[in-house]
Amino acid sequence: MLFRYVIILLFFLVKIPIGFAQNNSIIGQVVNGQSGLPGVTIKTLDGKWSTKSELDGTFRLSGLTIGKHSLQFSYIGYPTIQREVELSSANSTMDLGTVQFAEQRGEDLEEVLIRGTMASTQAKALNIQKTSSAIMNVIASDVIGKLPDRNAAEAVQRIQGVSIERDHGEGRYASVRGTPLQWNSTLINGNRMPTSEGTSDNTSGSRTSPLDIFPSEMIEFVQVSKAITPDMEGDAIGGSINFITRTAPTHKIFKVNAAGGYNGQAQKEIYSGSFLYGDHFFNKKLGFVIGASYWKRNWATDNVESIYNLDDFSMERFELRDYKGVRTTYGINAGLEYNFSPSHKLYFRGLMTDFQDQETALEHTLDLNKSSMSQRRREGLIGIGLTGGELGGNHDLFQDKVNLKWKASTYQTDMETRRPDGSTNAKPTYKMAVFSSKVDYANLANDGKMYLDLDAPSGYTGTTFRKFLPAYKTAITDKDLRISQLIEMQLQSFERDRIAEADVKYQVASWLSIKAGGKYKSKYLRRGNPMDIYINTALKTTVADLEQEKYNYNGGFLNETGVDYASVQLPGINLRQLDALLEDNYLKEGKFYHLKRDDSSPDAAPSFYSGTENVWASYGMFEGKITDQIQLVGGIRYEHTDLAYNGNEVISKKVDGKDVFEINPVRNTSSFGAFLPMVHLKYQPIEPMNIRLAYTRTFARANFSDLNPTESVNLIFTPPVITRGNINLKPTFANNFDLMTEYFFQDIGVASFGAFYKGLSNVIYSSQSFQTIDGVLHRVVQPENSEKGWLAGFEAGISKRMSFLPGFWKGFGVDVNYTFTTSEMNVPRYEVDAQGKVQVEIAKEALPSQSKHLFNAALFYENDKFMARLAGNYKGAALALVQGNPENYRWYGANFTVDFSANYKINKKVNLFLELNNLNNAAMQYYHGDQRRLEQLEYYSQRGLIGINYQIF
Repeated sequence: MLFRYVIILLFFLVKIPIGFAQNNSIIGQVVNGQSGLPGVTIKTLDGKWSTKSELDGTFRLSGLTIGKHSLQFSYIGYPTIQREVELSSANSTMDLGTVQFAEQRGEDLEEVLIRGTMASTQAKALNIQKTSSAIMNVIASDVIGKLPDRNAAEAVQRIQGVSIERDHGEGRYASVRGTPLQWNSTLINGNRMPTSEGTSDNTSGSRTSPLDIFPSEMIEFVQVSKAITPDMEGDAIGGSINFITRTAPTHKIFKVNAAGGYNGQAQKEIYSGSFLYGDHFFNKKLGFVIGASYWKRNWATDNVESIYNLDDFSMERFELRDYKGVRTTYGINAGLEYNFSPSHKLYFRGLMTDFQDQETALEHTLDLNKSSMSQRRREGLIGIGLTGGELGGNHDLFQDKVNLKWKASTYQTDMETRRPDGSTNAKPTYKMAVFSSKVDYANLANDGKMYLDLDAPSGYTGTTFRKFLPAYKTAITDKDLRISQLIEMQLQSFERDRIAEADVKYQVASWLSIKAGGKYKSKYLRRGNPMDIYINTALKTTVADLEQEKYNYNGGFLNETGVDYASVQLPGINLRQLDALLEDNYLKEGKFYHLKRDDSSPDAAPSFYSGTENVWASYGMFEGKITDQIQLVGGIRYEHTDLAYNGNEVISKKVDGKDVFEINPVRNTSSFGAFLPMVHLKYQPIEPMNIRLAYTRTFARANFSDLNPTESVNLIFTPPVITRGNINLKPTFANNFDLMTEYFFQDIGVASFGAFYKGLSNVIYSSQSFQTIDGVLHRVVQPENSEKGWLAGFEAGISKRMSFLPGFWKGFGVDVNYTFTTSEMNVPRYEVDAQGKVQVEIAKEALPSQSKHLFNAALFYENDKFMARLAGNYKGAALALVQGNPENYRWYGANFTVDFSANYKINKKVNLFLELNNLNNAAMQYYHGDQRRLEQLEYYSQRGLIGINYQIF
């Protein structure tokens, strides 16, 4: 026994050649019906040799001696299969062909085995989780299809410890264990997905991938790794979410899906459809699969927002926003593989997805401390596209002693404004028209300001945010709203990755394998949002003079608050009129001052930048079976990153009392290395139970916008303000310690408990400091690295069928999980006292975007024909923005949504399904320091789909 420990340790200290006395192999594929079974445990009865099946069900058991062997195939939800084999010659390979796990329904079987509409694919996921070397959770394609989730983000929110952020009610971004979004990596088939920046402040220029561009129908498996191994990409402090796209099935398959539904807020329709076709030719040497999906949905959002004074909490601005739009998501993915022999395979995977959002809005902004109000009408079509593919091979070499895997891939994504259908505007822009008017507000406090009740001064009666409604002293009409601005904006974001990688695995002995590999990735990106602003200088045109439409209530504006906002809402111009206002003939009348914001304008130049990132990665690792119950996995990964960014430096000067701006191109370069040791210990005291311990070192690269070398100097403020990026930012590193205990139920379920701790260094935050330059004190705003921080918590969950109950009741089950996370980081705060001296204070803050409490709770029922699932998802409050003192922090409010899904099997080929989302009409909320001081309140109402799945063969 001691000898095994010594050999494993010496492997990474000296290179001792170790060979096989004999090298006999057994290969095959484990299947159930038309699909391969992943994560099947295959071992000899004496326990000397063991392996697990790949995602397609194929396996290779190597290093066996000549003679007879008893093989056991074990899989959650099925009785164990045993096969007797005999190897008669040295260095031979025996092909068992197909090993079929057939459904067992004998009355003498006391276990509830694979039965029900969802059980078989849930079993796949649990077997991958059980046999994985990393700490991970998995969901499979058919489980995703039976959840009320239409995109990838909403699918992964059902996994223990995963939360999502939404955009207009739909899931967009995912986070593992409540960590900041950019600390989580999103992968496609093991490679990080290129990003296209979001439209909100917290994601612009970030590495966060929007997952609503990825239809859930394109996914075969989702693997959420919470403690990674050295052969995985190392930038994953929170975790990595790996979307595995479909590959060729084991048998011919053709199925279609069609559905229709309704969005309650928009009071309009939803449509979706998909198909999947796959087959094999040439004696099953050539296999292929092709799938496509289409999802079009009308949506609407009722929104109210506010801005507060940071000193007295008076309400400075109050906004009413009525959104409506149409979103379309479609995707195509294809897989092709050719098996030259059991030892050699080539494959190709390709995908294309496109997400477009045609958004319109009519907004009223009440500037309560400026005695004015404005109305903005806007429309734009924003598209996000993702395309890519990969070519790879899997080869067993040198009499099957060595396995070689290689892959070359390229993926790219773009985000851009597009031309809406029917638009007469020549440019594909996001269009806006702003009208404004002076107003006198009533019901002000003695100081001329307006407050909520919790902040109201003595003698002033405020109200709650949900009941807040400003009043005018004198009513205004559409004749008072005069045109003030016309705006055309373009979004331009592009990113491309080109990747080459190879992995070599060497089976040293039945109890030890070693693996090494390398990867090279070249990334190119560019960002920039040009804008044309036309400021009215002479026109007296009002809303009353133009084509109008009534304020679009979408079934009533914010009925949930019980407030009638009609007194402050006015009709707005229609979309045809918005196009007409931006026609060249109208703008050429000379009534507008044209302000162009691009890379040649001082106020916009800092937002235009491009960059390259080249990453070289290599790793070495081992997997050792110390005893029949203990497995040790360890190794080292190293990633080297070279950065080069091009941006613009903007300097503001005073010349003869006037502001003069100078724009200079700037290029900055940097490089860093990440040394990442990792070790996993897996102990299996009994066959259905895992106890896992892991230490991993991971990291998170800085956001693209933080690395942007732009610098701008603004002398208008006192003291002058310098805003810059920081190419020298270090990545954030984490030393991760994980404990996970899992117990897998034979009737397809799992109970788990885990604890985790992450020691953090170089956490990136937005720094505000003061520097004296040429004798003048400047305030400098730029991203910096803090010294240290930590994040810790625990998670617990159970997924259990009530198979021990009699009759009808055995079809019920529960799926519940909870995650608690807390964190702390040290952040310096700078203030200037009355004497002009800079005071520095070290403050302890929670990590941004980190929720303490996450949980999923579901009650389901299923039998051979019917499945129903009622699910709730909760995400606790999270810090969104640090500004001033804690009373002014911006928080994301707690959110709890309830969804329902059902599936009925008419026969073996036809299923009917129902999906209902947001049954409780949960609101999205942000608040300012106190939960009662809301900054944003949004409602989306319910939406649903009913449809049919038809498996032709």
